[in-house]
Amino acid sequence: MRVFQFFSIVFLLYASSIMAGDAQTEESRIVELESKWSGMFSKRDLDGVMALMANKSVLIMPGVAPIEDIEGIRRATKTMMEGEEQVSWKSDFAHISSSGDMAYDYGAATTILADGSTLQGYYLVVWVKENGQWKVAADMFN
Repeated sequence: MRVFQFFSIVFLLYASSIMAGDAQTEESRIVELESKWSGMFSKRDLDGVMALMANKSVLIMPGVAPIEDIEGIRRATKTMMEGEEQVSWKSDFAHISSSGDMAYDYGAATTILADGSTLQGYYLVVWVKENGQWKVAADMFN
């Protein structure tokens, strides 16, 4: 009986270390996707940015009601890209759910206005897995 208990404990510790490693890998993937997204936004790559959106996604921006449909998100993103501002952001923290199919990250954003002045802000993104790929379910920034 003790041998069974010993091997059960060893197995559980091993399995949890593998899951922790998987979570760290997935967290790194989220940080990487945020960097890619920021780069695509800077390059005004609307199709690339929209490819990151989940089938059901919401965009929450300052001063407007949440945008809950993909075409509305596309229009709002296109409008932001047409502005003279340069926007970039970087993930400060990412967390993967224990189920491995949902995550969130947050970080700092910098907006350089047309006159050269800068604004600092923050964002929070909720990610979900669709067909094995991370997609943006909710994007909120200030």
